Amino acid sequence: MLLLGCWSPAALAEPALLLVNDLTQAPDLSSTAPALATGPGRETVKAWTRAPHDHLQWVELRLAQDWHRDSSPLLAVGGAIGARVVVHAPPDYQAVLKTRYDIGLDQGFSRRAMIYRLPAALRSDQPIYLAIGQPGQVARVWASVDDIESYRAADLGFVRANTFFVSVQFSMLLVILCFWLILRDRVFLYFIAYDLFVVLYAMTDSGEFYSLPGAAWLGQFSFHIPQSMSALGSAFSIWFIIEFAELRSNAPRMARWLGFMRWPFFALAAATWLTVLKPELWHSHLINYLVVVATGLSLASTWVAWRRGNRQAGFFLLAWVPLLSLLMLRVVQLIAALPQPTWLEYGFPASMAYAAIVIAVGLADRTLQARIERDRAAHMAQTDPLSGILNRRAITQRLEEAWEDSGTTALSVLFLDLDHFKRINDNFGHAAGDACIVAVAEAIRAEIGATDSLGRYGGEEFVIVLRDQGEAATARVAERIVERIASLTVHVGKRAITFTVSIGHAIRDAATGSAKELVENADSAQYQAKRAGRNRAVAFRTLQTRQNESEHVNE
Repeated sequence: MLLLGCWSPAALAEPALLLVNDLTQAPDLSSTAPALATGPGRETVKAWTRAPHDHLQWVELRLAQDWHRDSSPLLAVGGAIGARVVVHAPPDYQAVLKTRYDIGLDQGFSRRAMIYRLPAALRSDQPIYLAIGQPGQVARVWASVDDIESYRAADLGFVRANTFFVSVQFSMLLVILCFWLILRDRVFLYFIAYDLFVVLYAMTDSGEFYSLPGAAWLGQFSFHIPQSMSALGSAFSIWFIIEFAELRSNAPRMARWLGFMRWPFFALAAATWLTVLKPELWHSHLINYLVVVATGLSLASTWVAWRRGNRQAGFFLLAWVPLLSLLMLRVVQLIAALPQPTWLEYGFPASMAYAAIVIAVGLADRTLQARIERDRAAHMAQTDPLSGILNRRAITQRLEEAWEDSGTTALSVLFLDLDHFKRINDNFGHAAGDACIVAVAEAIRAEIGATDSLGRYGGEEFVIVLRDQGEAATARVAERIVERIASLTVHVGKRAITFTVSIGHAIRDAATGSAKELVENADSAQYQAKRAGRNRAVAFRTLQTRQNESEHVNE
């Protein structure tokens, strides 16, 4: 919807009908009104032309009829321009050389095209000449004549769309940069490098980059910068794909082939600055051919990884299938020197913005999956695999934390041991003993609160940590657990097993020096419960308390 909103002004603009002739030689420009080319010329509203290799191509443009619109005409020359374009226009036919990288371009228009103002009374018998080449212009260049108001409307639509797409990519780049600053995962760096080079390529290739403050002097490197950005973006995209989709483990052979293709792109990024090699004649084509091969291999390898269950490969395919499809069309269009349709001009940056969003979501999902795996590992490290409750190390840690947090509040520990558990194992087997352990854990969980903790301390021993429970409340919890477990029946095959437990409980008081001592006190009380006949709960009493109680009884 946003794309259509940006595109709508362009749809309203209708350039003037032109008659176009490709000239075999330079026209005679010595007079103020050069002679017309032989032949009527082909009719079009957008003239496309190119100049292969070192050839200088001359093109003649004429209006199909005299100019009668209210606003003055403009000549726009655009496309993937890498060669020199010289315009000879009436009334004086003086040579005017412009590139989209020049400092002094008209600030009233974007750099989508070079703009030449034409006479308001332009006639159909006044030709306009374009000289393209030196070096060659492999990609096609377009030229059109339109009135100022219509062109401004179309240009505004282009600026809106281009700004929106670039802003989306920059926003995703900043989001991923924040991810990297926190997580320090190198896959985020690969994405940042890839996306940054792609954005720089788009801005330098369109010329908009050179209108930024302080960047105008880089216009002298107008060919070298976008070409090197394109090669570096391709190299880092391969690096990102391999890491993001985990191709080394899911498609190792394809990952090796794809990884090898990074180095030709790096070599091309350096070669574009070696003017002695005349990179303007071959560099673009070679990059395009390599992109075709790398694109096909990337799609094939990520498809294999996705089929083998890699979640991130699915995100990559969802994000990059539209982008790579349009990239392939763009490369074919450049290699075959075909005219670029408007939908491809807008669709390619739109697909780049869409891919940036989906990949950012995929990276966030990757982070979430890593967190889930980390939490699962932490849970497994703290959990008893049989009963699903805390293991000894984890329950001890919980008790230590509760000890530090409780301060003056009540804290108590219950130490529970199954009665005659060895007999259960001997008479019914260890599977029956395991079933009893599980049943006891479930029974205890039903009797304690959400803030309390339960852990398996040993073979048939359990520790319960109660928060904010006084001595009377702790005793009631212990008695309920004893009664609930005594009423349990565990069925093993056709046999029914019943059993009991002994519980000792201790509460933190001034005489208790540590959490470890609190557990020892509860364990001591549990032994008292065993000696007293089992199937009961006994509270721990300190030596001083017992002496006081004994003296009170004697009195």
